[in-house]
Amino acid sequence: MITLPGISTSEIPVNNPFVELYAPGEKAIYDVLNITFLVDMELKSWLEVHDWLRALTFPTEYEEYQNLANINKYTTTANSSRPQYSDGSVTLLSAANVPYFKFNFIDLFPISLSGFTVSATDSPESIITADATFRFAYFNVEKLIKTI
Repeated sequence: MITLPGISTSEIPVNNPFVELYAPGEKAIYDVLNITFLVDMELKSWLEVHDWLRALTFPTEYEEYQNLANINKYTTTANSSRPQYSDGSVTLLSAANVPYFKFNFIDLFPISLSGFTVSATDSPESIITADATFRFAYFNVEKLIKTI
């Protein structure tokens, strides 16, 4: 599950003796990107985000940050000098499971990762999920299917 971020701008008051007037602000302000994802048996998906977030904060030594480029396997060539960021995309499918829209997030990085709960009484069919929250510079929306 994903919560696609909203966008807003500030408003600038315009002096007027008669009525409150406002002009649009000059910066786009994006909400955060929230993703709920499946945690696989090997914890790969969860550990990818965990290790990325930990390397951003170098909790035990500065060398953890220096190794960030090795941890973030998804750093694009354009961002190779900035391994704390990665571009990412989300594809929305139509009711017929055909790719319809693609959201391209630029300069994405994690800001939080939830824990997850496991229990000895869980059945093998139990689905484990976790939540991750990301900040990003901006996103573009691309329509993949042309309508007639």
